[in-house]
Amino acid sequence: MSKQMSFKNQVIGYILLILMIVSFLYFGVYQVATGQVEMDTQTAFLTMLILLIIGEVISIATKAFVPSMFISAVLFVIGFWTYFPQDILQLGGVASNLPTFLVMMMVVHLGTMLNIKELLDQWKTVIVTLAGMLGILVVILVVGSFLIGSETAAIAAPPLTGGFVAAMMMQSIAPTEELAILAMTVYVLQGFVGYPLTSLCLKKEGKFILKAYREGKLTSIKTDAKVEQIDEKHTALFPQIPEKFKSDFTHLFLMVVLAVMAGYLDNLSMGYVSKFVWALLLGVFGSAFGFIDRNVLVRSRSMGFVYTLIMMFVFSQLKSVTPETLVQLLKSFSVLIVLATLGVAVFSIPVGKILGLSVPMSFAIGLGTLAGGFPASYTLSVEAAKVLSSNEEEYKLLEEHMLPKTLVAGFVSATSGSVLIAGIVMAIFFK
Repeated sequence: MSKQMSFKNQVIGYILLILMIVSFLYFGVYQVATGQVEMDTQTAFLTMLILLIIGEVISIATKAFVPSMFISAVLFVIGFWTYFPQDILQLGGVASNLPTFLVMMMVVHLGTMLNIKELLDQWKTVIVTLAGMLGILVVILVVGSFLIGSETAAIAAPPLTGGFVAAMMMQSIAPTEELAILAMTVYVLQGFVGYPLTSLCLKKEGKFILKAYREGKLTSIKTDAKVEQIDEKHTALFPQIPEKFKSDFTHLFLMVVLAVMAGYLDNLSMGYVSKFVWALLLGVFGSAFGFIDRNVLVRSRSMGFVYTLIMMFVFSQLKSVTPETLVQLLKSFSVLIVLATLGVAVFSIPVGKILGLSVPMSFAIGLGTLAGGFPASYTLSVEAAKVLSSNEEEYKLLEEHMLPKTLVAGFVSATSGSVLIAGIVMAIFFK
């Protein structure tokens, strides 16, 4: 009797699930696409969430051979080409200025995951990242100028080093509308090459690390517990909130305080040091000196929602990519992305090998520019660790090996580095 009841419940459940899917396809897709109704808030949010989930499912099914960000990006582009409203993010209830603030909070959180020693230990990553950025500049400004013209090369080079701000800076001084579109299009589309290449490199690196670990050649695994033990030896500079008074609100409050301070420091440094770099540093030093707890966004139970909104924002920027734009700029973009990839490989791999890094890891670090920094650096590393590992211990090993490197590479390229490069290029080519 219980088996019959269970079977009936499953049948009813599947019927209800089918009804929900049909309802969404009719009210949320068909009627919106045919102009019968306007997309409402809940439908807009659900639509974006579905595309993110599809990307994740395909990525897991292909063991990260096809990155989730790549799939979701393609789906968003198709959506904007068909029936998505241009302001789907705002329709979904996400204010246009909110994601930037959430990214700052995420960066503060990521800073709390790194202790000062770990940050200093990443000096090799910084050098390899800078080498990759230099490779992009040299190859594009020299070879690219010869193939597609010096103005086009100069406009495209800074965005290809990974920064959205850099893309906006170059867009603002572009001498023609076509070049203005190119500046943002190159930034938006570079991930279509950067994501899968970075994923492949991280998977290859992860397999090498796991093989060494499973063969007993690599035995040490740094755990969170060890990090906490090290940190407890330090005397906190700030008065501590009693554990019983800590809550989601207090964790969020401390994150917001550091995000606000990062904005003030950005103003004081006149933008030469990005607010995202300040947010990272404040997260690192804030956790080291006892102002804020480690892994704070998880502790506040806000990680999933914040990350979802950030990803929706990233993909909503693809609204500017139209079929006409792609046709018009396909030739220039193809030349630029090939040159940028070659520049990263030719400069970052040899430098990485000199510093003792493997070829896949060196290339992955250099490709942090083409992957656009955070959140791709976070997603691709975690994704590769998840699909390659067979247990939690292996997952921790891969995450702690790859994630600090890719995060630092992303911060170096997509924040201050790319902005500085954009400023130099503007001064030299567009006085």
